[in-house]
Amino acid sequence: MANYYIHVGSITNAMRGKKLLEARGMRSFVHRAPNPPDGDGCGYSLLVTADEREATRILRAGGVRVVRVSEGL
Repeated sequence: MANYYIHVGSITNAMRGKKLLEARGMRSFVHRAPNPPDGDGCGYSLLVTADEREATRILRAGGVRVVRVSEGL
């Protein structure tokens, strides 16, 4: 299964999102990009190995703003 970065922009959204996902049994890790592209806010994302569509749905339902999703290595 691939790794996905769900970009949420801020540390606050990353920490809230991590809590939401882990409450649903999805492991996630907070990650910060050293040089985030324009539009990514502070550059925080959640690294997930689970189904990124389900993780994104959970985050949005919990009020976390998802900026974009990208596939990792």
